[in-house]
Amino acid sequence: MFESKTRDNSSLLVKLMLRKSLLGLKAVEQKCALDLFAGNGEIASRVYQDFPELHLVENDSAKFARLKRKFGDEAGIKLWNLDNREFLARKLKTIPELSVVDFDAYGSPNRQIQLFFENWRLKKQLLIFATDGFTLARLRGREFSPMLYCAGPDSESGAGYDPVLSRNFELLIRAFWEEMSKLHQFRIPLFKILWKKRRQVAYYGLWIEPK
Repeated sequence: MFESKTRDNSSLLVKLMLRKSLLGLKAVEQKCALDLFAGNGEIASRVYQDFPELHLVENDSAKFARLKRKFGDEAGIKLWNLDNREFLARKLKTIPELSVVDFDAYGSPNRQIQLFFENWRLKKQLLIFATDGFTLARLRGREFSPMLYCAGPDSESGAGYDPVLSRNFELLIRAFWEEMSKLHQFRIPLFKILWKKRRQVAYYGLWIEPK
């Protein structure tokens, strides 16, 4: 019998290596981390738990209960039982400063990335980590949405999308971030991508700074 439940086919070890290697560059002060796809807290407990301030966002009630058991009594850790898009729209601006934002998604995190920059003014250097498994999700039957990879004013309609890019997942991701950097006026001094599942799942991290 086939399972319909979504599985995380990623490698936790690769995700941890990516995050620790970029944090080790000391490009940002490790003050406040925001994990928008907190899940069971596997990444947060290994990478961000020593940050003075940590925000964990998780909508699933069972996973949120596990987060409360794991982190609930620790000072400096704030748990949010919200859809991450609702958090970005309503709560993000209540955080005074960020060092790291983590978008460890199952499919594409790009809508959440767009919402983040719509609600956050970049004032200093920031590390961003993400998992993008949209190619794998597409193979499993999810419809491809070009507007997810268009960051500019035409993103709602998908106008200006280059279908050739859809055949090269890395170019698609990098083109999205190039648009984001132009739209929100930041530079990308470092962009690192690692791959799993025959280049169907991208794990990436980038260091950005305002122009």
